[in-house]
Amino acid sequence: MVLIIMLSIVAGMVVWNGTFLKTKYDSAQDNYDHEQASMTETQFQLIRAGIQAASSHNMQPWKIKIIDDQSFVLYADLTKHLPIIDPDYQQLLMGQGTFIALIRATAEQLGIALEVNYHPLNMEEELPIIATFTSDAHEDSTIDSVTAASAGSESEEPSFAVHEATQFIHDLAPKYVVKWIAEENRSEFQDYLYTATEIEAENQQAMEEMLDVFRFTKWEKNKYRYGLSLNTIGPPLNTFIPPIVGLTAQWKSFGKATINSFEERLANEELYLVLALENPTQSDYIEVGEVITGLTQRVAGFTLRPAVQILQPLAGMEEVYREMHEVIGIEGEIIQIIGFTKKDNAFHDSIRHQVMDLILE
Repeated sequence: MVLIIMLSIVAGMVVWNGTFLKTKYDSAQDNYDHEQASMTETQFQLIRAGIQAASSHNMQPWKIKIIDDQSFVLYADLTKHLPIIDPDYQQLLMGQGTFIALIRATAEQLGIALEVNYHPLNMEEELPIIATFTSDAHEDSTIDSVTAASAGSESEEPSFAVHEATQFIHDLAPKYVVKWIAEENRSEFQDYLYTATEIEAENQQAMEEMLDVFRFTKWEKNKYRYGLSLNTIGPPLNTFIPPIVGLTAQWKSFGKATINSFEERLANEELYLVLALENPTQSDYIEVGEVITGLTQRVAGFTLRPAVQILQPLAGMEEVYREMHEVIGIEGEIIQIIGFTKKDNAFHDSIRHQVMDLILE
């Protein structure tokens, strides 16, 4: 009887999680088929590469309108906006920059001359227009061999030179102030990041906003194809653990889990980069996204992850930010903090949109 009950529970979990459903959130399986009626293969490849871009909470806030065989337009999808933790669209706009940067890199890989024209920003619009992409590409039978302009691989040996990274940033965006946190100051700096994470984790609205975009089951991943997930749990455990967590998750327990996860992250981060700028504009945040993506492609064997909690306008955060700002001695407003962790071979189940999810009629 006990065995029957246990088997019934297992079967129920498998069904509810959607374990045997076809995966619809893996962009590597998104092929150029029904898209042929909407865009060229070149455009498909560029957009699919852009979808690999990092974005805040993996919201993937992008919409695309195909203009003709040579041009398409990028819009910011404000339905993906997180108003509690990102009321001024700063993180959302960085995600536009990461998208643009990966499209640029992929065009270069494919030998495509690509022109990117930026539009004046108006975040009051329902779909703010970001940029127009124009290429002169001719269809090439070898184009399908390129799927994304991602840098590095899990097998790379860590290789990183601070002075080269600094020079790259200065060459691409000379107006930014670049600050590297010295090893002797790392522990103190991490204390500020940890305190900021505690503030976020104890904020009910912030945690509920994050829970709303957390995908605990394969069924949810297939439905939404964006958002957060327990993406480092490999099969077969991912059949059971995420759904159970989803059933029991409340904002307080989710906050505690967030703190625990951040503690593990801090233990593995070896280096921190801080970027600052006097009176940054909204367009500057797009550029920051491009800079960080470009840097990622030039750093072998490391994963770069933002630490944005301390930049969020939550109650109690301003005091922590000001104290950290004074202690590290940086000029201007901090617009991004990046932690560097050596890559490993851990399982990573990334949720990604398919190209047609982004296309506007």
